[in-house]
Amino acid sequence: MSLIKDFKRNISNIPGWNTKRKIVVIESDDWGSVRTYDKDAFLKLKKYGLNVDSNHYNSFDSLESNEDLNTLFSTLKEFKDFKGNSPIFTPMCIMGNPDFSKILKSDFQNYYFQPLEETLKEYPNHDQVINLWKTGVNEKIFFPELHGREHVNVRRYLKILQSHSGKEGLRYSLELKSLGASKFKNEDYPNYLGALFPESIEEVKELHLQIQEAGKLFFRYLGHQPNCFIAPNAEEPKELESTLSGIGVKYLTRSKKRSYPIGNGQFKNEWNFIGRKNIHNQLIITRNCFFEPVCFGEHNHISSWVDSCLKEMEVAFFWNKPAIISSHRVNYIGNIEPENREMGIKSLRILIKKMISKWPEIEFLSTKQLGEIIRQNEK
Repeated sequence: MSLIKDFKRNISNIPGWNTKRKIVVIESDDWGSVRTYDKDAFLKLKKYGLNVDSNHYNSFDSLESNEDLNTLFSTLKEFKDFKGNSPIFTPMCIMGNPDFSKILKSDFQNYYFQPLEETLKEYPNHDQVINLWKTGVNEKIFFPELHGREHVNVRRYLKILQSHSGKEGLRYSLELKSLGASKFKNEDYPNYLGALFPESIEEVKELHLQIQEAGKLFFRYLGHQPNCFIAPNAEEPKELESTLSGIGVKYLTRSKKRSYPIGNGQFKNEWNFIGRKNIHNQLIITRNCFFEPVCFGEHNHISSWVDSCLKEMEVAFFWNKPAIISSHRVNYIGNIEPENREMGIKSLRILIKKMISKWPEIEFLSTKQLGEIIRQNEK
């Protein structure tokens, strides 16, 4: 870590709630969302001219399988903290995806949503995914929370399919039940993955309805309301906080410097710290550690990602903050390349082993559990 990064990391960890406890939370985004369907789709999309090899999400990420979840669960259960608890993932989950077949049949004129239970039927070795989510809860290693209804902006996605100069590429991707490419040949796409990032003020009404539907699906799949939320890919408007509160969300994971849309291409900045509350009494959680071992570029080896995350944890603990680690689903998925899952799981195993050795008093918690502790301490 450079001196400048080290300085910024220290400064950003000073404000907010303090604790002497060595708490570790692992948040993991994108569970339940489709990306590249499989390896055959990846190769076809690349050959067709879509830039699916430009980042690790398009190259390796896909809807989690039974095997992906079982492998992750087995790994987490290998370890215990001093209280006897295994490491806990807080997966931020998507409740469904575009219904590619129906959109195609409408000649790209209408958008159709497909609940996750229906999407899973279109993949092999995925029939137990929702049951495995619930198994993870029962075994206290995997506590799903809400990431949104789908991982695409409905209006922007449709607009690209209908009239963008590169629409041919995204239409081909749709036929292969895939998402994520940001460029077709020399044509850049506007960001269509930020599901709750509106193009105009008028769109916000639709986003309220999407959040409400996501809350209903979450309850249907897991039997309780969501407690925590982070928006997919891009910041959501502030108006959605009341709707999120209405479906049960008490904790919002936010960027420390949040730039959120207020409509018509304008934004406002908001500075966040762990423990801050909004007008709906929702508690803000901020991530301060990052572990993305399959990521292209920033670190070249497993050891560098492990060392970087351990350093960030050290800084967090120095300032009496919990270590809240961001580690996306893509690190643990093997549907496109089994070696990707193997590397991610190997990296996770090394990280957990080293953190327990370095801090024997470490405690593994979910985001909800951390939020409850912060509220209890306030009382």
